[in-house]
Amino acid sequence: MKLFAFVGRSNTGKTTLIKLLILELKKRGYSLGTIKWCSHGFSLDLEGKDSWYLMEAGANAVALISDASTAFIKNNKVRPSIKNIAQSYFKNMDVVLSEGGRRETHIEKIEVLRKGVQMAPESPVDSLSAVIADFDVELSIPVFKPNEINKIANFIERGIKQRDISVSLEVDEKNITLNKFLQTEFANILSASVEPLHGIGGCPEEIDLSIQDASKIYLKINKKRVGLNRFLRKFILNIVLGMVRTLKGVPRKPRKLVIGIKYDI
Repeated sequence: MKLFAFVGRSNTGKTTLIKLLILELKKRGYSLGTIKWCSHGFSLDLEGKDSWYLMEAGANAVALISDASTAFIKNNKVRPSIKNIAQSYFKNMDVVLSEGGRRETHIEKIEVLRKGVQMAPESPVDSLSAVIADFDVELSIPVFKPNEINKIANFIERGIKQRDISVSLEVDEKNITLNKFLQTEFANILSASVEPLHGIGGCPEEIDLSIQDASKIYLKINKKRVGLNRFLRKFILNIVLGMVRTLKGVPRKPRKLVIGIKYDI
């Protein structure tokens, strides 16, 4: 899952832009989630409704379920970060588009400018991934016009496919250092191996694989244990052992392998 936060003042066109990007990215086959930061608050549990009575009675959270949709209301003790919301509720999405999130750190931010409303970025330029403006502006980062939906979608698509990864490898309880190329190779091969599994999205956040004595194979996707049939167990074992054996200083028949892959949003 990759998160992009669209920031900027009110009336710069963020909502319209996100709507158009949802349509374009859906056409390209991506699953999407959206988050909207409401600075003035909001209410789903209207006074007099059952959900309102339940919250008034002291419930810390209420779920509303129908055949068509599900809603979840929870009292915040502290202001949640958009990044945490995305990780908690949109893990299986390819991309999440947030409207708002200027205060957020370590996420991709795109600032939207509009002539007569906001003429320059209010976020530090080095904290932005791109700017969208309906007038000419020169910056050291990519700049798009609001009507260049295809180009903006291309930019987001590249971000989805180029997620930052970290790969850890432990062989017989010894940590093995992998360079960036090998980390990418391990991540790509393991991701491609688990993608066909039923119920697994195309962009998992974490993959953990443990192999003991070449017979016990344990796989977790996003911290959930995943069962493997005999074919997949043998397939994954052969691929992983083949890759590990090419590494210097690794025994040809290791007793235990532990591989962890994490994708950053």
